Amino acid sequence: MLHKQRGLGLIQVAIIMASLAAIAMAFLMSARHERNFFAEGLGKLTGKAPPAASASASAALAVPAAPAGVLRKCVIDGKTVLSDVDCKDGKVVKAIDTRGIEAPKVPKPDPADSAPQSATDKMIEKATR
Repeated sequence: MLHKQRGLGLIQVAIIMASLAAIAMAFLMSARHERNFFAEGLGKLTGKAPPAASASASAALAVPAAPAGVLRKCVIDGKTVLSDVDCKDGKVVKAIDTRGIEAPKVPKPDPADSAPQSATDKMIEKATR
């Protein structure tokens, strides 16, 4: 007597795993772009704006934006940290734009070498060539 196996088949498991992987990829993409695709999709379905989006928009309008590129030197737990976020006793640090590694500069020629040589020096140099 043959009995049929109960439960999920291999194809059904593959479809379920593929859909779970697609949901996980959408979550990771939304986290990367600092958006919540799931709340946005729900908002489109219900016709309402997601609550997080409206709260962040009103918070962005209320707080003035800090100037871009300002670094602050803060001491946190005894460690010196450079950050772009305000801290209690943070000092503004001026960033210096570097141009990478520069080629070593050629030293200036010695003025003694450029002076006219005596006859003896000329003869010694000619003999050593």
